[in-house]
Amino acid sequence: SKLRQRLAGVHPADMRRVVTTAFRQRRKTVRNGLKKLDGMDVEKLDAEPLPLPDSVIAARDAGDQFAMTQELPKDWAKKRPEELTPGQFVELTRLLLGERNNDDLGRKVWRKLKHGV
Repeated sequence: SKLRQRLAGVHPADMRRVVTTAFRQRRKTVRNGLKKLDGMDVEKLDAEPLPLPDSVIAARDAGDQFAMTQELPKDWAKKRPEELTPGQFVELTRLLLGERNNDDLGRKVWRKLKHGV
């Protein structure tokens, strides 16, 4: 599906953790905001961006707008969360937490539990 292709091996729950943690504190850089991510290895916060997966490169070549803005800039750690695109958050999650099997995407992770399943 298009969602799996855009996530490029990143699990939606992992991406949610990264996005919510990055935006949790005001006026912080991405690096400083993500220090509070559970189990975060601080050395990863200084890491160079990973090369884009083949699926993202193929989507970019096909003209997919999401894939065209997915490459993580080299100075990503010095930016504020609002300066990154959703695609760059996918790549940031892949860099920090790695890839997981997306065969079972589970329930919608963007909905809070009090609103139902």
